[in-house]
Amino acid sequence: MINKIYNEDCLITMSKMEDKSVNLIIADFPYFEVKGEFDFIWKDFDEFLAWVEVCAKEFKRILTDNGSLYVYGHAKKIAYKQIIFDKYFNLENHIKWFKIDCQARIGYSEFKSYPPVTEHILFYSNEIEMTMLEAITEKYIKPRNPFSLYLREEFKKAKITKKEIAKLFPSKTGGLTGCVSNWLNGDSIIDEKQYIKIKNYLNKKYLLKSYSELRKEYDKLRKEYEELKRPFNNIHKIDDVIALAQDTHITRGYKHPTQKTPKLSRILIETSTRENDLVYIPFGGSGTEMEQCQPLNRRCIGSELEKRYCDIIEDRLKNAKGEVGLFEEENTIIQQGLF
Repeated sequence: MINKIYNEDCLITMSKMEDKSVNLIIADFPYFEVKGEFDFIWKDFDEFLAWVEVCAKEFKRILTDNGSLYVYGHAKKIAYKQIIFDKYFNLENHIKWFKIDCQARIGYSEFKSYPPVTEHILFYSNEIEMTMLEAITEKYIKPRNPFSLYLREEFKKAKITKKEIAKLFPSKTGGLTGCVSNWLNGDSIIDEKQYIKIKNYLNKKYLLKSYSELRKEYDKLRKEYEELKRPFNNIHKIDDVIALAQDTHITRGYKHPTQKTPKLSRILIETSTRENDLVYIPFGGSGTEMEQCQPLNRRCIGSELEKRYCDIIEDRLKNAKGEVGLFEEENTIIQQGLF
């Protein structure tokens, strides 16, 4: 069921999910012995990391090829998670959420190290072997590339070899290049001047289609597969340091020890999904991410072990209307008056 929180272990929920069915996963893992009762249930760190890897493998199974994954972690321990997730996903960014109102900044003199004012987020794509654009090109564009199909057809009619055509486009040293092979294979696109040069060489008896006609066909083909690309719409113009307040006036009412600001959750969801995409939240917490899916028209599924938080999440989903003017009062990138 969509837009629902499941009161169960995330591994149970995921076991019921189909392969490649989720567009985005936001995983706010327990940090291990940092904060909250749920942080202290493993006998040691090795057992914790073994469990993290089991989760990582399931994330890999359910995430679409063009999906995205965000993994939260504590500054002193997130490197261990990264080693695990790097096996299965492609690291795009190591993001830091800079809490501009963090109370740690008040007591600098009390620390014997630099005060912790950030949280860490690993941002992954599922493009471990090749980028999604490369995969789309290889699987969908190249076999139907109108330029390569038409050139092959016309060369065959003209009974001409690619080696003969290649002589029209010598290298700077006068040798043959691989450009014609690339055009015929669909690895690159011939430009208009090159196309006309070949047409003239064949005495204008072949290549009767205009270049613009073929270009329109090619652009139409690429547009057809545009939505297969991994969505990344940085409409808030943020970088890998996100400066946001903690919004405690909102979060304190849910009494969860490791909450994230609604603004941050909304940024991640809005940047890495399209409308009607499915978002999975394996550690539901107080329901911030699931709530933010509603006004953005994203479908969501969540898992949460504690019944009291499931009840909170259900209430938030029922009443979710989004935050009006969520980004009007605070610019997410211009850090004025921070120091």
